[in-house]
Amino acid sequence: MFRRSIHKSVCQSIRTVKTLHTPIYETGQLSTKQSLMQGIKLLDNVVNSTTYNKTLLQLSKYNTNPKFITSRDSIRLQNVVRELLDGLRMDEVMTGRERQDHQSRLAKIGLQLFCEIHESNILPISTSLTLTLMAEYAKSPNVTTLRAMLDGLEKVRTFLTENIIHISSTVDIDALVDKLTILREDSETVKQVLKALDYKLYSDDLVRIVKGRKTTDEIDVSKGWKFPAGILDTNEAYLRSIELPQKKLVSVDDEMLVLIYDGILRDANAVLPTLHHASKSKKSLLLMVTGDCTGDALASIVISNNRNRRQGIKSQTFIIKYDTKANDGISLHENYDLVQFLRLPQGFASVYSPDYSTLVPSKMCANQYYGKLDSLKATTGEAFLYNPIEWSGEEQENPFTKMTVTVNVGAQSEIEIDHRRNFLDNLINNTLCHGLSKGFIPGYNVALAKAVPLLEKLAFTAQDVDTKMGYEAVIMALAQSLQRSLTNAFGYNKFTSTSLLAETIKDPNFSTAAIEPMGDLQELSRSGILDPWDKVDRCLASIASFMRILSSSDKIVAQVFEPPKKRQP
Repeated sequence: MFRRSIHKSVCQSIRTVKTLHTPIYETGQLSTKQSLMQGIKLLDNVVNSTTYNKTLLQLSKYNTNPKFITSRDSIRLQNVVRELLDGLRMDEVMTGRERQDHQSRLAKIGLQLFCEIHESNILPISTSLTLTLMAEYAKSPNVTTLRAMLDGLEKVRTFLTENIIHISSTVDIDALVDKLTILREDSETVKQVLKALDYKLYSDDLVRIVKGRKTTDEIDVSKGWKFPAGILDTNEAYLRSIELPQKKLVSVDDEMLVLIYDGILRDANAVLPTLHHASKSKKSLLLMVTGDCTGDALASIVISNNRNRRQGIKSQTFIIKYDTKANDGISLHENYDLVQFLRLPQGFASVYSPDYSTLVPSKMCANQYYGKLDSLKATTGEAFLYNPIEWSGEEQENPFTKMTVTVNVGAQSEIEIDHRRNFLDNLINNTLCHGLSKGFIPGYNVALAKAVPLLEKLAFTAQDVDTKMGYEAVIMALAQSLQRSLTNAFGYNKFTSTSLLAETIKDPNFSTAAIEPMGDLQELSRSGILDPWDKVDRCLASIASFMRILSSSDKIVAQVFEPPKKRQP
């Protein structure tokens, strides 16, 4: 927690880090700065153990068998980082005041602050650049050096933005997919997904990668309404009645009935005729309420779901709550598009209100209240409603009408399915999603090295030594990033990687680099060696924020946890 306080005598603004208890550390001391970086050094070893051809063996707390993590499992890598933080927090709680030394406590604080700033965008360069820049800043801890470092990072961001590589041609995208995949099955699956989306992969929630039940991949394309609320999750008995805890996802592929209830549904008599009609019709029911569903009404729905499941009747009731705020501030009585989409027979007049409606929804007045829905897929977090008749003409105008592609990954074994699922998820929802929507830059950190000549000019024209040191620190950090990438990817020694670095920096072409010793310059965009621009840009911005916060904090007050006490017999 950060706060600003004004000293009356000096009238100087000071930013501090504060928790609950009393161990206080001076951030101006070299030992404190070094201790704050220890946790980030540990994270750097973990993250760089998965880059390119390296593999990390990790045992999750939820699994009994360890798993291999590579650079193609970026989503899994974020889970490793989260578990690392959780383990450090738990260790601090269990060790208590006596056994926790100052260095480990500061290391945890620095690592936690680093991860909170970077959020879920921790790249290998996140840790390596931070460590290099903070180490150089510790040699000359003054405002001028820091300002030069931050200006250098901003100049790099601007340079990358001006040289973004956009790939829009379907032929070029297919060629890129072939370069990014090893197996022919993976390439064909990704191409089918892109064709289904008309090569418009602009969001990471359009494609879902799940485990399949066959040896081959299956692709399911759904067009419909993405509802911003899922199945009602306030009652465990109701969730069990639709088997959601076991299946995690409810899916109905047959035609359903739709009833919208305006208000809080408590009275069972208001819903019992509808449940009876749905059961006799052997159709499931989507019950949308504007308030809540509780009391006897919810109990009747639970009983009906359990009875129909025992008797083998394909009729289940799924409750979804309409939230005005989640629907862009549009109330149900103003949401004309949704009412039309659900095919209510009389439009808004089909919305049942116990205060104003003359008839209770039932079989006798089905043509007044019940809409239709072709299929439903939902969790407790979101729901996807499908009605193909209402799709045309609305997909560009309404933000809730979307296309979802579900890839059911198949293989010969569970291990292979799990491996391919992680690979495809990372490739589609991480690399291609961000790259096709925002643009690419050359991979292996070549793009960062291409910015070195720009910074060398700034360092050469610097007016004082401290400013020059700041720019040179950024130059060194960028150069080391490319050297480290070449070493991890190809196993080059330091002499070879340094030689390739020099050739790459001299080359004025942004997308070409020297990758092989004694070889010609390679066009990285044609080789598929590309990184999403926006992820690197966010990474550089987060590094600058981290440096600003640490450099503007004079004191750190660390919280001390007491170990759990044993229960008295």
